[in-house]
Amino acid sequence: MTTLSLLILLSAGFATGVTAVAAAFVRTRPQLADIVGDSTPARGPARFAFLTAPLADLEVVQRAPESFMLQRIVFAAIGALWVPLLAIVLAFGEVAPPVALTGVLSLATAVIGWMLPAVNLKSKVARARTELRGALACYCRLVALGRAGDRGPVEALRYPASLGDGWTFRRIRDAMDEAALLGDMPWDGLQRLGAATGVRELGDLTHVVASAGHDGASIVTSLRAKADSIEQQLSAERKTGAAVRSDRMDLPLALLGLAFVVFLAFPGVATMLTT
Repeated sequence: MTTLSLLILLSAGFATGVTAVAAAFVRTRPQLADIVGDSTPARGPARFAFLTAPLADLEVVQRAPESFMLQRIVFAAIGALWVPLLAIVLAFGEVAPPVALTGVLSLATAVIGWMLPAVNLKSKVARARTELRGALACYCRLVALGRAGDRGPVEALRYPASLGDGWTFRRIRDAMDEAALLGDMPWDGLQRLGAATGVRELGDLTHVVASAGHDGASIVTSLRAKADSIEQQLSAERKTGAAVRSDRMDLPLALLGLAFVVFLAFPGVATMLTT
């Protein structure tokens, strides 16, 4: 078997294997019987946990797990195929790399391709959660104003959500609308939204509002304190992020300085080694 044929079989077999294994463990849509019976969909084996999609993160950006897994499969397949294809091109010039080296590099680039969507998703989710928490601070102040104006707990929650046009207020509004369709209170919908998106401040808000709805307690001060707490935490995170970005700027300068030193020292070192 020629090197060219071996490289083609290697790339095709690896891409097919990655696609088949990942597709076998993609989270599928639940069946109607499972929903009616309130059963939990079966999960894949624990040894394949790395193939599961981060559901809370996907819920924040409103992306389907199937779409995310498909993107990972495509990126992994591209990573696995481009090295063998490059080796095939080099083979026509009679400079093909060893098959073992091609296989190792193909595996490495496939792993990198598999991880890239997860890294990109993590960045998007961090920004989305920050935006949601910032909007929640504003929402808390609006609810506090409603309660101070003698609005009931339900009306104080629902009316401010109708004022915003951004995706954050739309998610809050949709969560309460879904709760209304299920016959639940609005704060139950916010509780579910906080659990689904991993934004714990939503759960804290629901506890405050629910206590007012059941016990008649005044929550204006508590809501304003919660808004202040969220804003202070976001401010601290922004300062920390700015400090980290400032530290990262030192690395390119250090590398540039090192390259300049190597550039100056290379002629002398080369002369010493050749004499």
